[in-house]
Formats: sequence, structure tokens, C-alpha cells
Amino acid sequence: RSILSLYKALIGLRRKLPLLQLGDYVPVTADGDLLLYRRERSGSSLTIALNLGDQPVSIASGAARLSGTILLSTFLDRARETIEGSLDLRGNEGVIIDTSGIYAG
Repeated sequence: RSILSLYKALIGLRRKLPLLQLGDYVPVTADGDLLLYRRERSGSSLTIALNLGDQPVSIASGAARLSGTILLSTFLDRARETIEGSLDLRGNEGVIIDTSGIYAG
């Protein structure tokens, strides 16, 4: 669970998913310590949720379209976790969510 392990996982995911390199940046919300945005291209989408603070936050789905599968967490312990309707982020946690269902398999 080192920072080196996280960097390797992020680089590997970026190489595997062209959407992280070529997808359009679509802002969803920025509120306090929470930053939420999507990468979209050709009907595929990933949602990136970042809690930049040290306190946990909960996010209700609504317009954020949070249904999907977590591909990577900065804590490296939530891969393949299913998200439906809401998301709880620990302090200083970020996740990449497959909201189109094509990468989780």
C-alpha cells in the first residue's frame, strides 16, 4: 500500500484505458473538499471522485451518475466494488469509477 504501488496502478490503468488519456473532461461538481468529474468519449465514461480533505464525505448519486464499479481507489482496497446511488469516500481518498460498464470485466 505504498505510494509507489499507487503510482504503478495509476500508470497501468492509464495505459489500459484510453479514455483516461483521450476522453473529454466534463466537470460535475466542486464543493468544499469534493471534486467530481467525468471523462467521456464514444459512449464510454469514467467518473473520478476526489475527497481532498481529511474528513469522510458521502455523495448522493443524482446528476453525478454514480452507478458503476470502482476500478481504483487511492487506498488500493476497493477495486471491483459496486456503487449504486451513493458513494462514501474516506478522508484523502480518490476513486475511478467505470460508469459505462465496459472496463470492469
